[in-house]
Amino acid sequence: MVKIRDSRIEFLRIVLMWTVMAHHFVVHNADSVSVFPGSFTRFFYNIFFYPIGRTAVGCFVAITIWFVAGKAGYSIKQAVKQIASIEGTVLFYSIALGFFFMLRGDIQVSPTNLIDIFAPTLTGSSWWFVTVYAWLVFLLPFIIPALHALGKKLHLYLIVFLVSVFGFLRYVPLFWIPIDGLLVDFIIICVLVCYIRWFVDLSTVDIRRLVACCIASFAGVAISFYGQFHFDGLLGSTFANLYNGFFGSPASIFSLAIAISVLLIELKMPHFSSRFVNAIAKLCFATYLISDYGPIQSWLWSSLFPFTRVGVFRQEDLSKKSIGN
Repeated sequence: MVKIRDSRIEFLRIVLMWTVMAHHFVVHNADSVSVFPGSFTRFFYNIFFYPIGRTAVGCFVAITIWFVAGKAGYSIKQAVKQIASIEGTVLFYSIALGFFFMLRGDIQVSPTNLIDIFAPTLTGSSWWFVTVYAWLVFLLPFIIPALHALGKKLHLYLIVFLVSVFGFLRYVPLFWIPIDGLLVDFIIICVLVCYIRWFVDLSTVDIRRLVACCIASFAGVAISFYGQFHFDGLLGSTFANLYNGFFGSPASIFSLAIAISVLLIELKMPHFSSRFVNAIAKLCFATYLISDYGPIQSWLWSSLFPFTRVGVFRQEDLSKKSIGN
């Protein structure tokens, strides 16, 4: 029996990959957002494009957890098989791109670079997401049974603790959290998604509330962005940390709210199957691997699409106006 892919989720993967590219467009760009003369343009890039990448990463992880948590069991053998599949794809692109740019002279031939090429997942030097994701997949056979053993009540208490501490309190300057890192963030997403998968009836979830949650979260990001410049002391530092946390962590309170809400909204949409959507979605991982490879990343955002080139027509218009005056 041929398994029919859920094109709702595949379409979401395409959208998420677009947001990752938008994030890279800003983060890795040779120019600062300040080169754009229009305040609305700077606002748009700072509030949406600049920080949205880690939220998309969180949603990618949430999708994986959603399907793994829905299985009767997830063994170490299944985890290793999934990691091997990922490693095969990553290794192919690592070798192909690595030797291509070595022949061009963009990458030096050295023992360190050769190790990076032949062990990309272990070193994490080219694609950090793949390395952290592989560690999460390896830990899932241990995490999921542990969460099952907690039961509904303790599981909920754990979520409240993790989201409160890692989603908010770690961004308040008075607090210091000794455990941090992207793997911790991925585990927090795992704990949250597993609870929703096992104990929440999606038919009772109102899409309007999910949309409102996304809007409120983006409003919180906007307030945090401007608050860091208009308040001093503890409040200003907290606003700055919350904004930077949205940019840097998929488990920040704003990132979690948006990522989980978007996933649930998509799951409540009518099921459909599209070969075209599925085919495009299969290219997402390759798009990430190619576009985020060092030399290509530099070429894309420093030579092909720097802000000064994207916004040059606006700057020329302003120059003409200033000359005319």
